[in-house]
Amino acid sequence: MGFMMNRSTSLYLDIVRPAAALAVLLYHVGDENLSAGQLNIMSSAGFQAVDIFFVLSGFVIAHVYVARESEARRFIVSRAARIYSVVIPVLILTAILDAIGLRENPAVYQGPFQPFTPGLAIRSVLFLGEQWNAHRFPGSDGPYWSLGFEVWYYVAFAAFVFVRGWMRWLAVAAVLVLIGPKVAIMFPAWLMGVAAYHACRWPLSARAGWACFILSIAAFAGFQAVPHSDLQQFAAVSFSAARIGSMAQDYFVAFVFCVNIVGFSAISDRFAPVLERHGAIIRWIAGGTFSVYLAHLPIMHVLAAVSPWPPSSRWTLALLVVVTPVACMAFAELSERRKAMWRAAMDWLLPARSGAAASFAHALLRGRPAGSD
Repeated sequence: MGFMMNRSTSLYLDIVRPAAALAVLLYHVGDENLSAGQLNIMSSAGFQAVDIFFVLSGFVIAHVYVARESEARRFIVSRAARIYSVVIPVLILTAILDAIGLRENPAVYQGPFQPFTPGLAIRSVLFLGEQWNAHRFPGSDGPYWSLGFEVWYYVAFAAFVFVRGWMRWLAVAAVLVLIGPKVAIMFPAWLMGVAAYHACRWPLSARAGWACFILSIAAFAGFQAVPHSDLQQFAAVSFSAARIGSMAQDYFVAFVFCVNIVGFSAISDRFAPVLERHGAIIRWIAGGTFSVYLAHLPIMHVLAAVSPWPPSSRWTLALLVVVTPVACMAFAELSERRKAMWRAAMDWLLPARSGAAASFAHALLRGRPAGSD
């Protein structure tokens, strides 16, 4: 069993999550077609933020499994509610905003953009946009690609912990083969988050905790001064120097962040007073992180399309930087902050036990043929 995450560590991660989402947002603000590259100082921050999200995802999934979702159905219902509470609304939002923006100023959409088609909609709902060599995302919502990685890591994790015996290894292998090598090759980075969660139960001294925490921040800061690969995680797998370098970069960022979490967990009591004092606002902001991450780019595109100023104007930049986060947080009120409603819907759609199909699934998860009890 892993450690039971204390409130201070949880609040710390709730600070990191929106900070990483903001880094992705600011990275996209610098797009040439949106702001004429006015904020290109965030050139690699978006890539590194995704690595941090992968680790956070693995860490949180390990925690919820240990703390409250150790039963297969509960895990599936909770994860589906978490994902689809934002995914379905954001797909609708993207389709509407893209239609408005394309009508007002098609030039804004000359960057990465993939028009909605029935096939693309199906891929998006099933998170198959990154399967093997594909790179498909809905409309202007470029960040959506990462769900084609992360959701399948959930599935692989569930296959390992809920399928019994040797079949668990076959189930995990089947998931990774289905989704393909470029997704599979980043799975160990996600698993670093799982490992970091379990590493937090080690009896680390306060001195060692401070060392890990401070040195990890220093390593991350120093990393910003060295050249970075411009290949993102969704690039096709190859043995080229550029691709190997980009993967090494991803794993370095993931490892440093794992050390940071483990270090903080050992000294979290030192930060408890200030974190508790601001706990409510931290939780509220963090509660909109997923919406900020998935909705910001369609919102920025439509804002740039209707802006009365050219992309190079400081006013356009201000519009993107100020209005986008506010709009995303408003969107969160209609999406992820309503996940209890989605969980109830998922509960209704996935009955606890119904007929032969449920019997077979239950037997499969237990690793023996149906009817062998």
